[in-house]
Amino acid sequence: MALTCKAQKAAVRASSRSVVAKSMRVRSVVVRASEGAPAATAKPAFTAPTLNPDTPSPIFGGSTGGLLKKAQVEEFYVITWESAKEQIFEMPLGGAAIMRKGPNLLKLARKEHCLALTTQLRNKFKIQPAFYRVYPTGEVEYLHPKDGVYPEKVNAGRIGENQNFRRIGENVNPIKVKFTGKGPAEI
Repeated sequence: MALTCKAQKAAVRASSRSVVAKSMRVRSVVVRASEGAPAATAKPAFTAPTLNPDTPSPIFGGSTGGLLKKAQVEEFYVITWESAKEQIFEMPLGGAAIMRKGPNLLKLARKEHCLALTTQLRNKFKIQPAFYRVYPTGEVEYLHPKDGVYPEKVNAGRIGENQNFRRIGENVNPIKVKFTGKGPAEI
């Protein structure tokens, strides 16, 4: 009798497994687009934001620095960002300033200063700034992020610059490059 009970229990377990397996089956649904439906639209190309010169600057007491004479002769840089609230931030050349709620515009002498402030704003405040180069003629050139995506992120269609897809041992002998007017990557 003990044998038949064990056999019956095993049969019950096996049948319950098949019931559970049948109830857990996933039904798949195939959706097809109709012929008259419009095709998915392509993502629009990136357009650089325009610079509004009437944007207020952050509240800053000043420093001994400031814009260099180069700003009048060559160019200077402008960084803009949008803040959700007034916050204190560190200026790239020292000191602290208070960013205003809403749009902010700050003039800086060097591109490196803009990059340093961009890193701080992105990491500490989770703000997405953009910066521009302003020439003495008044012409404005959008610089960063060039295609709308920051360099640390992957962007489809972005072409790498200054890349050599070869091992060090495959590099050209320097004497073959000297006095040719070309770089090692071009030979």
